[in-house]
This record gives sequence, structure tokens and C-alpha cells, in this order.
Amino acid sequence: MRIPYIKTLFASAALIAVSACSDDNDNSSQVNATLNTAVLADFSGTIALPVYTDLAAKTSTLYDQVIALKTDGATDAELEACRTTWKQARQVWEQSESFLFGPVSTNNIDPRIDTWPVNFTDLDAQLNSNNEFTEEYINNLEDALKGFHPIEYLIYGSNGQKTASELTARHIEYLEGLALNLKTLTASLQTSWQTSTSGNYYTAFANAGNGSTVYATQLAAFEELVNAMSDICDEVANSKINDVYEAQDASLEESPFSKNSITDFTNNITGVQNVYLGKYTADGKGLEDIVRTYNLQLDSDIKSKLNAALTALGNITDPFGEAIKSQPIQVQNAVTAINDLKTVLDEQLHPFVQQHAK
Repeated sequence: MRIPYIKTLFASAALIAVSACSDDNDNSSQVNATLNTAVLADFSGTIALPVYTDLAAKTSTLYDQVIALKTDGATDAELEACRTTWKQARQVWEQSESFLFGPVSTNNIDPRIDTWPVNFTDLDAQLNSNNEFTEEYINNLEDALKGFHPIEYLIYGSNGQKTASELTARHIEYLEGLALNLKTLTASLQTSWQTSTSGNYYTAFANAGNGSTVYATQLAAFEELVNAMSDICDEVANSKINDVYEAQDASLEESPFSKNSITDFTNNITGVQNVYLGKYTADGKGLEDIVRTYNLQLDSDIKSKLNAALTALGNITDPFGEAIKSQPIQVQNAVTAINDLKTVLDEQLHPFVQQHAK
């Protein structure tokens, strides 16, 4: 917690106060432009681009595996390979939800690939129709009929136990169209952050306050980061978890067919941690480095809340759709812990970046 700076008439007392704030209390308004620039550049180069590159690669693999289902006669081993890759792609995507800004937002890619619950009535109508599932046709479908979750339903089945023999030719046709659309949209995310692309978001973010066409100041970019981290905490705690818990309705959960919901939530919070630390597969400069320069207590508080949120999610050991009834205390504890993390981001980290960026 910040403690207000107490002015005195004595220069020696002021010097002591300034010295103390570096260790525990963030009372200064110093700006380290060099460090701030490095953090923004490393977010683009160490987190955003590698994450979207990884996501594009995994959805491309998933598409290839769906094609194998179509051409090889669909074996259980091939279906299981699709499931494994689907989960791998989900891991990357859910971590990326800690920074849902830029092209993923302005191009509406988030709702186009990750809307739930599945609209079974309309999905069945599509399967029973004579419509040709071209890429253009799939792209124009309503959001609940495309993306990760209709794919999940088709490869897992309503009970999560679907076998390859249950896949009809029509299922595979729809699955092929869905997988191609997912591959195309995630590839566009990767392209939008590549430095070789005109108007790329990598440069727009990294050069905030230094000629960026999107961010007039570095502060605007840092606020974008912190707000995105807070937003996903709010969505996980209050929409993904608490809304389902309060309704006691498992049909509302995010990934019910694969029993992957708790893993999804955990990856969301892991994504927040990644942004704070400046780390994905490589370790760069992150918000952590700025916070530790001025306020060790705040750094400790954020990391403590991150660990508490991840631990609380780990304590839910039943599939989420069951846990809302079988483990209510663990579910409520997770909601509380994630909201506590959101609070420290909103009430401490956000004012902190306002002090130390401009």
C-alpha cells in the first residue's frame, strides 16, 4: 500500500523518506524512460508475437489433423490427436486473453473464435442442411457456431467420450470448415504483430510515445496492459466462474465437453502472470522490473495474489461443471482470490504506472 509522502522542513528527513520509498513505499513519481521502453518492446517481442505465433502453429496443426480424419477414414488415434492439439491451442489462446487489445479486439477475433455456450439447435440445423461449409460460409456464421467450442463439441461429443466411428461425413465437413476458419483467424493475429507487416502492432506498441500511431504516450500503453490484465481477472472470477456457480448450471461453462474449464481459467491467470513477469518461453523485461525498482512491497503483493489465485484454482479438483455442486467452497475461494488479484491491479498497480510512466 502506498503511504503518503510527509513533507518536513528538514532536508535530512526528506532524504531519508525518499530513500525508504525505493524499498517499500512507492512515494516518488520518477520515470525511467529507458526501462519503460524496454518493457514495452519486450512485451511485443517476448510475449505477444511469440504467443500468437505459437497459437497460429497449433491451429494449423489442428487443421492438418482434421484433414487426416477426412482422408484416412477417421481412427480413434487421429481423433485423440485432434483433442490433444485442441487443448494445446486452448492453452496458448487462454493465456493470450490477458492482453485482449489490438487486432484481436479491433478485428473482433476474440468473439469469432471463443464464444460459448454452443448453440446446439442452430448447430444441428447446420449439420442437417445442405449448406456447403466453405471458408466464406463459416466466416459469416454467427459467433456461437464457429471457433473453439463447436470444434470441441464435434471432437469430444456431448459426454466427452466420442469415438471416431461416431463422426459422420457431415461432422467432418463442418469440422474441416471450422478448423480452417480458426487457422485463418489466428494466422491473421500472428501477421498483425509481425515487424515485417506494414502497420504492425508490434511496432505500434513498442514505440508508444515515440511516433506510435496508436499510443501517443507510454502511459497509454501501460494502462492498456494493466486494464487488460484486470479485465480477464474480472471475466474469469465473475463471468466464467461465479455466474455458472450462482446459476448452478453446468451448461453455461466455458469448455464442458473436454472438461477443460479449470485449465482454461488457470491459463487465463497464468497469462496475467506472464505479462507481469515479461515472460512466455523466453524471459524479458516486464512490469515486474519497473515495480521492483520503486516498490518492493507492491511487487510482493502482486505475486502473492497471483500465487493465491492459481492455488485456489488448483484446489478445484472435480471438473468445473461438477465442482459447482460438489466443491462450492473451493469454487467460491477461487472467485475471491481472483477478485483480490483484480483489486491489487486496479487499486495499486494502475496508480503505480500512472506515477512511473508518461
